[in-house]
Amino acid sequence: FLGSLLSETSTSWWRDVKVHNNHAYIVSDDNGNHGMQIFDLTKLRNVTNPPVNFSDDGWKTWGSGSNRGRAHNIIINEDSGYAYVVGTSGYANAGVVIFNLANPTNPSQVATISAYGYCHDAQVITYTGPDTQHQGKEIMIGSFSGSDFVRVLDVSNKNNIVQLGTIDYGNKYYTHQGWFTEDQRFFIVGDELDETNGPGFNTRTLVFDMTDLDNPVLHYTHYGATPAIDHNGYVKGNRFYLANYRAGLRVFKFEDLYDPAITENQMEESEFFDTHPGSNSAAYHGAWNVYPFFESGNVIVSDLDEGLLIVKDPNYDTTPPTAVCQPYTAVLNKATGTVTIDALDVDSGSTDNIGIVKRTLTGQKTFTCADAGETFMLELTVEDDYGLSDSCMVTVTVAGEETIYQGGGSWSNGLPDIGSNAKISTQDYNTSSPGNTSFSACTCEIDTNRTLTVDAEDFIEIENDITVNGSLIVKHTGSVVQIMEDAQVIKGASAVINVELTTPVLQTRDFMVMGSPMTNDTRNGVFQDAFLVLDHHPLNFIPYNGAPQGATNFSDDNGNFWLQYSGDINPGEGYIVRPQDGYGDPANENYYMTYNGGTLNNGTITRSAIFNGAVNNPDGTPIIFANPYASAISASDFITHNTLVNELYFWEHLTPPSVIVPGDGLRFDMDDVSMFNNSMALPAANDPGTDTTPNGVISTGQGFAIKSFGAGDVEFTNSMRLTTGNTTLRSQESEPESENSIVLNVRGTNYERSSYTGIAFNPMATDQLDARLDSKRLGTVISLYSQLETGDDELGIQTLGALTNGTKVLLGFQSQIEAEDEFTISLATFTGEQLSEATIYLFDSVTGITTNLNESNYQFRSGKSRQDRRFTVLFEVEETILDTGVFNSNSVLVYPNPTKDLLNINSPQSPLEQVMVYDLRGRLIHKEIKEENVTETTLDLSRMKSGVYFIHVYTKAGAITKKVIKD
Repeated sequence: FLGSLLSETSTSWWRDVKVHNNHAYIVSDDNGNHGMQIFDLTKLRNVTNPPVNFSDDGWKTWGSGSNRGRAHNIIINEDSGYAYVVGTSGYANAGVVIFNLANPTNPSQVATISAYGYCHDAQVITYTGPDTQHQGKEIMIGSFSGSDFVRVLDVSNKNNIVQLGTIDYGNKYYTHQGWFTEDQRFFIVGDELDETNGPGFNTRTLVFDMTDLDNPVLHYTHYGATPAIDHNGYVKGNRFYLANYRAGLRVFKFEDLYDPAITENQMEESEFFDTHPGSNSAAYHGAWNVYPFFESGNVIVSDLDEGLLIVKDPNYDTTPPTAVCQPYTAVLNKATGTVTIDALDVDSGSTDNIGIVKRTLTGQKTFTCADAGETFMLELTVEDDYGLSDSCMVTVTVAGEETIYQGGGSWSNGLPDIGSNAKISTQDYNTSSPGNTSFSACTCEIDTNRTLTVDAEDFIEIENDITVNGSLIVKHTGSVVQIMEDAQVIKGASAVINVELTTPVLQTRDFMVMGSPMTNDTRNGVFQDAFLVLDHHPLNFIPYNGAPQGATNFSDDNGNFWLQYSGDINPGEGYIVRPQDGYGDPANENYYMTYNGGTLNNGTITRSAIFNGAVNNPDGTPIIFANPYASAISASDFITHNTLVNELYFWEHLTPPSVIVPGDGLRFDMDDVSMFNNSMALPAANDPGTDTTPNGVISTGQGFAIKSFGAGDVEFTNSMRLTTGNTTLRSQESEPESENSIVLNVRGTNYERSSYTGIAFNPMATDQLDARLDSKRLGTVISLYSQLETGDDELGIQTLGALTNGTKVLLGFQSQIEAEDEFTISLATFTGEQLSEATIYLFDSVTGITTNLNESNYQFRSGKSRQDRRFTVLFEVEETILDTGVFNSNSVLVYPNPTKDLLNINSPQSPLEQVMVYDLRGRLIHKEIKEENVTETTLDLSRMKSGVYFIHVYTKAGAITKKVIKD
């Protein structure tokens, strides 16, 4: 016992002491003019003859009269050196008096806070919490019990103290005191009177989220194990220490406040010491204050009845754990293609002197095939019960689940799937060999001296990288598809990658429009046997002046649009290739090409589109592209992705090139060009009946054209790639795109010239020109085209809104043939259930004749002429096809669909009356009338041609139409 410092006045229940820079500052409440005593603690260092009766080294007071110098508490921000004396009854509205402690024994009063009434307690900090707007400011959070609010004040500028926010809550009676968590995210508050004056709950502790100091929100309410009153509480580490009156000292862990998945029991009582074991009732006896901040772990408890107690948790720990990491390979789940790892996966024996209670892995923990082959750095943190922690960094490598081909259709870990690393290392693999098949995988490896062959119409679909150290052979119409844009086909030094392509049967002077699926092919590589390769030059394109104005035309004026080429085959660019040895090669020949330059193209391939100006190219500049992948791509996806692309044009191998302009034997004959947009497709005008209508699939190496009306980039992406349909090197039989569309044909009798025009219906279309749905007509020798009510646009494909009864479409006609000829207009094809029920009329305004095109064709005569809006197509549509009541069309089953032969029809809810089969032209192919009470039947379609048919099923309850595909 070194000595004592007498009170400035007398004794009191309420006294507070705070220390700053070796000086103690002492205040007292309800104790006369006690003021603030100041004592120099350095005097205690050399006491030679204890005990000593010390005197203070300074004294400050405030106010006047009998309440002069009263204060309930004092708070010192040791960072700033300011003292905040609170509860100054009789002065500053019982609020706050602020002193500058720069002169420790004679501090100066610099400000008061009186606007909010009585302040019982506070915490003042230099803010470093999550609200970036206020970081670095001096923040006071005061329990203004007189107004029952916790107030958040910016006290940085003592001359301009600003309230940022308030904390309110229900059943508030006497906001007593609170304390920040160490990260300043949460503020934990107690109300001293709510247990006695409230509706009757146990000890209540309120936790507020202070992420936004301007708008604090109640985050969690904890109710204790007893009804005792709560008093002062403080935070040290991961624990909240509460002086709980008759319940004694209560200690709570609160890590779960940070876990959004936990909504209840976010504070857990971890320890307690009952200083008042006789009762836990709500009364003012027992633990009044607590001091948990000693490094030793000793906790001081001030008890109203028992005095001062020193307690300690026997498991108190100051030794942090040791984290030990190990490199880890995260193997994808074969079926799902994902894997999630946790802290135990990478922990290689972390230790703690008492025990590890928590492991946390920070960083990316869930991986997909997109991560295969990559390494990631994650942080493992281990934590003991007192929140002491240690961390280490761990390297995580992601790999597919390996499955090795073993021959005979067998794999070491089953057929590859989206999470597999498919490995060809012990046996060669051919997708068409017995027991084998196409497959999908995350990654694929082909080892040295091994061959993976993707046979005709088969595929491999690989999400990520393909590593080739042996041989990868892609047969004609086979497909290699990669999903990730940054995936690679990694080709070893001695590896072989071949993509084989077989041309259609070519005639003597036929040519191909082609590109390459490889990165480094050249004209003298894959096309070395071709006697002629031409590259297009958009800036040279001036349209041939004999072509129809306003129509799409690829014929230039002097033959310098296509020039001989001898360089690299650029990915995504199309070239004219004559694979023959010369002009005199025999007809009816296929030609075989093997692409092997570099590796396979993958990811985004970008080509430039050039516009040669509205003066030179009023109808657009031709740009020639080609599918750059070893798989087919979707034409619709290509159009949709590229804003510069409205439609695609394909060269069909129908007629040999002709000398349209003297000296130019390689000019496009526009009658050999088919067209595709996002509404429908049109065959080439010279279609001889083999159906050159594009089906929306662009095969490997297939070239095509667009008409560019602006400059910019055009992209190919992996999202366009397909695993099937790589059989359309040039166009083959297909289905139109739109659900409701018709194709009309006009054909001359004597000169056998032809033209097609398409009309489609789409609820998304308008009555005006719609990008990617409406396309200009081709500049063919004769042309049938649709037109709007006004304007000069001549359309090869026109898309209208929903088909309704009475819809009209205007058609124009042009012939460049000098002689008069007889022409026939017919309904070439139609698709869609609505059109299958419609009657389609053609009205000729010149002759006044109306023809039902469902029943017959229309013939007329014309010489060389242009006749805008001569014809009108009129659609008469049945508004409903149901006979009676409410009919559930799903109750009629038509299966299997597609079918090769037998088609079953089952109507369990209503007997069948009759069944009729129509082809795409609306012609009745088959009709059956059923007997009474028959609910099922089977149709034999084996003798019908492959294609699309409409099955009309009539029942006693109503009728439906189903589209059926006959393989």
